[in-house]
Amino acid sequence: MNELTVQRLCQSIFSGAKLVIQNKIELNDINVFPVADGDTGSNLASLMQAILNDVPSDNQSIKSLLDKVSSAAIIGARGNSGLIFAQYLSGLAENYQEEATVDSSLVKTFKLSVPKAYDAVENPKEGTILSVMRVWAESLTQHFKQTNSFSDALSGAHQSIEKAVLDTKLQLAVLTKNNIVDSGAKGFYYFVTGFTTAFCSEPQEVDKDSEPLEIAQDKQVAHLIADKPTYRYCTEFILNDVKLSISDIRAMIASLGDSLIVIGNQDVMKLHIHTNQPKQILALLEPVALVSYQKVDDMLIQYMVTQYQTSRIAIVTDSIADLPQDYTLQHQVHCLPINIMSDGQAFLDKLTLDMDTIDQKIKAGQVLTTSQPSIQTVDALLSFLEDKYDHVLVLTVSKKLSGTYQLIAQRIKEKQLSEDWIQLVDSRTNSVAQGLLVKKAVALAEQETSFSDLVAAVQDYRAQTFIYVAVADLNPMIKSGRIPKVLGQVANRLSIVPIVSLDEVGAGILKGVGFSQKHNINKIVKLVRRMVRDGHLAELSVTHVSSPKVANRLAKRLASITNKPCEVVDCSGAIAISAGSGSIAVAGMKKEL
Repeated sequence: MNELTVQRLCQSIFSGAKLVIQNKIELNDINVFPVADGDTGSNLASLMQAILNDVPSDNQSIKSLLDKVSSAAIIGARGNSGLIFAQYLSGLAENYQEEATVDSSLVKTFKLSVPKAYDAVENPKEGTILSVMRVWAESLTQHFKQTNSFSDALSGAHQSIEKAVLDTKLQLAVLTKNNIVDSGAKGFYYFVTGFTTAFCSEPQEVDKDSEPLEIAQDKQVAHLIADKPTYRYCTEFILNDVKLSISDIRAMIASLGDSLIVIGNQDVMKLHIHTNQPKQILALLEPVALVSYQKVDDMLIQYMVTQYQTSRIAIVTDSIADLPQDYTLQHQVHCLPINIMSDGQAFLDKLTLDMDTIDQKIKAGQVLTTSQPSIQTVDALLSFLEDKYDHVLVLTVSKKLSGTYQLIAQRIKEKQLSEDWIQLVDSRTNSVAQGLLVKKAVALAEQETSFSDLVAAVQDYRAQTFIYVAVADLNPMIKSGRIPKVLGQVANRLSIVPIVSLDEVGAGILKGVGFSQKHNINKIVKLVRRMVRDGHLAELSVTHVSSPKVANRLAKRLASITNKPCEVVDCSGAIAISAGSGSIAVAGMKKEL
């Protein structure tokens, strides 16, 4: 009886996962909270695909099944709703205990896991996936008390979850305004619907034809490096629907690195290789497979930290911080790559996707979106840093623009890391301005500033940091949700383009408008000239999106005004997607007065 229950539960989980994937486009279309970036469906689909890929159909116990679902979910999680959902599934694995009956154990587990999902969020909001999880679990418990049957309780609770999803329209102002339900909440609804339908039907054999091959679970393996690595990056990819054989894949990429391992079959393959060219490997793989997972670890920085550490305080940032290419290695800055989504595939900013490829994809009509680093990437880095440094400062992109801050905060809390060891700071900025703030933190760390003084100084420096962006085309910022749609439409009708900046808390604001980008660049130069005249300016830097000539001319112009070097830094892909091709940004640090 227990074996039948395990199979039935597994089939139900797979059914729920598949229903979420089937409705990915709809979930993307109704995604307006917390940012209207249209990727909740893709993020949840990634989570569900990880479950379908990595969880076997033949499990020895319910606990074993839930443990495997939890591991797969954490690997596949992306986006706010995806992270919350993964945390909930992780809660199921942690809370499940055999009691008098399997039914009562499952009902109790579903309810006990709700607080874990709430704990994943810094400021939980009602009217989101959290509300629907809570209402469903409470309703499930209530109906089970009345019926003493898990199947009957599932059927009864399904009516409650339908109402809970509809209620989200009334719980968040942005949903009321748009007359839509929360995308993450509806994604959870689809999972529960698929789960309920399968569990309440007659038990059936799991469909092996549509079941991906089980592959080895990802494990965090420390690189014990004695000699300088021959290749810089340890990379892993999970491939689906592969058009080539394993031997063909091996032959195609073998010359690009060493330690090559390829397992699986043409339905699902996992590939591991040490290389200096992760972008080139991905460019070869993309036409012949769906790349559902990527991991790129910087073994050279790991080696440098082990052998030639520059500071006892680790400085960590994300790839949105635009820094000179050789700076991160020289000063051992640890960078978490932002995920860039394109046609269902996730790429790693600055590691497996560059600006040339982004331009090609945009010109080909592909829609690109961004999401924060994966849970696995964050956990792997924290694990590496734990016995290497006395302290860690994590300086993220503005939490008004990304969920990266919240993700890292949740992982720090989950791992119960001491505030004496690690501090998380919201930079309240992005791009090249974030890079300047990182440089300040690095300089203080290398001067052996105390950890508490360093954290306080970086927090103070935020108020002295600024960025002005002269966009060439407003539409990318409208699509990414960085500029309100109505405001963008008005600007387009008037044929004006804005100067975009960030306010004191890191939210996007308009700093001015002009009739052309050239006009706006001149306005920014005037602002800089005024700061120089008033003695307020300490340093400047410039970045660009596929516009190096304009950026270099501007940097020379600014250098002549300030009588100081003005560095030109390549822009991250994540910024390029929201700012648009041709955009130019000027960032700086004001002097302490």
